Amino acid sequence: MLKGKRNTIRQSDRRRFLGLTALATASLYGAGVFSATSCRKEEINPPLYGEDTEAVVIGSGFGGSVAALRLTEAGIPTMMLEMGKQYEVQGTNRPFSSTLEPDGRSTWLRSHTVLPFGPKLSFYDKQVGVLDRVDFDNMQIYRGTCLGGGSVVYGCMLPQANEILWPQEFPDISYDEMNSKWYPKVRSIIPISYVPSDILNSQYYQFARVAFEHCQKAGMEKFYIPAGVDFNSMRAEINGIIPKSLINGELLYGVNSGAKHSVDRNYIPAALGTGKLTIQTLTKVNYIEALPDGRYEVQVEKIDIKGNPYKKQTVRAKYVFVCAGTLGTNQILLRSLRENGLPNLQSIGEHFGTNGNIMAMRGKLDDNIGSHQSVVPVSGYYQPDNPHGVFLAEQAPLPFGFETRTLGVLGVTVNQYRGKFELDNTHPEGVSLNWDSNGLNQGLEATKHFMSKLMDTSGGEILTNIFPADGYSRHFTYHPLGGVIRGKSSDAYGRLKGHNRIYAIDGSMIPGSTCAANPALTIAAIAERCMDNIISNDLF
Repeated sequence: MLKGKRNTIRQSDRRRFLGLTALATASLYGAGVFSATSCRKEEINPPLYGEDTEAVVIGSGFGGSVAALRLTEAGIPTMMLEMGKQYEVQGTNRPFSSTLEPDGRSTWLRSHTVLPFGPKLSFYDKQVGVLDRVDFDNMQIYRGTCLGGGSVVYGCMLPQANEILWPQEFPDISYDEMNSKWYPKVRSIIPISYVPSDILNSQYYQFARVAFEHCQKAGMEKFYIPAGVDFNSMRAEINGIIPKSLINGELLYGVNSGAKHSVDRNYIPAALGTGKLTIQTLTKVNYIEALPDGRYEVQVEKIDIKGNPYKKQTVRAKYVFVCAGTLGTNQILLRSLRENGLPNLQSIGEHFGTNGNIMAMRGKLDDNIGSHQSVVPVSGYYQPDNPHGVFLAEQAPLPFGFETRTLGVLGVTVNQYRGKFELDNTHPEGVSLNWDSNGLNQGLEATKHFMSKLMDTSGGEILTNIFPADGYSRHFTYHPLGGVIRGKSSDAYGRLKGHNRIYAIDGSMIPGSTCAANPALTIAAIAERCMDNIISNDLF
């Protein structure tokens, strides 16, 4: 019964598919910063002349953008499908929401903000904003929901994975290979730099300098965070040459100056420059079905900027790359299993981890930490001898515009507990996450040990009014990883087991941790490694 109904919908959609044109409300793509690549407006949501394409890439973040560039460089006509819209940075326009005065552009289909800390701010124009938080029992998962995915809403932090921990999580890949080939390949596309001394010594990084002093007193190593941001642009803001952006709290909802090196400004323009990529935004993928002829049919629905679906469609392709982010990829593949579209998938939903994210605020300090703070994190502490596991703490800015005498940190910890996604029709997202209320205890103990050392040497106390109970966050992650991991759900290069020419190339392939480091650079680097093998062996 369900199968017959689905086929009826599909046939009617096919008749309408040829006449699809871009909506006036759909966001159009503007020029990026990648070399001289020009991105014509008609390249986003172009008129579709047929529903067949050689390859489909679902998602546009660090994994999807790598897949799209390498496919199109190989001459493969590719269609990228993105659930969110494009926020175009061009000239003096300001496409992104303000952090302190947010509107609907900030948050996915809500009328209030969902940041990990700070007050809940309300607005009226609910729409498809750039940042989403999906709530499960005991865990809240953040994700980017626009063209560029997580790269638009992350903190610009791009460190490599910790070499000491690498063999535990990636025993089949040598760190030397990553260090010599794949990390540099990503850095050749995404500009990465460290904070210049003049900017570090400005008023906007007083908090970082104070934190470094506290770090040294506690006998810890200073850590400079590699950043995917244009510090020349920040310098121009400081000198009053251009409007304030990075020194005015902009980061997690996008950066209006264009100074954030998100993938919609490098990888994706480069792929568009090949002439082989088309992009459909505001296009939500429901599930995928293997066809008798060896191709795949991707079932999608178009939505408007209020999130309302208005048309079901299908796209057929020989190759499918599921790169919808950890949550999105697990959703799509679990639904595809339920609908019997991909009946032979294996181990989908397993080995989910949070990358050990823990936050805490140390307040009532003796030091002034600065009333004006740039929102780009550039500094941190490294504690390899933490008794609970190698520990990286990144100094989080608090750009409130007044003196708080508070330093906030994001711990990226070793946390071995893993959860599991399962289908759940009672949840708005169609899946549930089995995650124990004590699932982050290992990372929590590491963070408590770290904070105790700081308080012993530099004073202060943990603020319990920010995170309830004891002042440590336990129930959210900005770094969701796993569920479709290499070696279990797929081979070493993202080829999903049980089916041919379908791949998962994003954070879902990572086994819950990127070794006490932010995951973005490692996701992109492993994606590059996967695509190199796939291009060499699978495309014919």
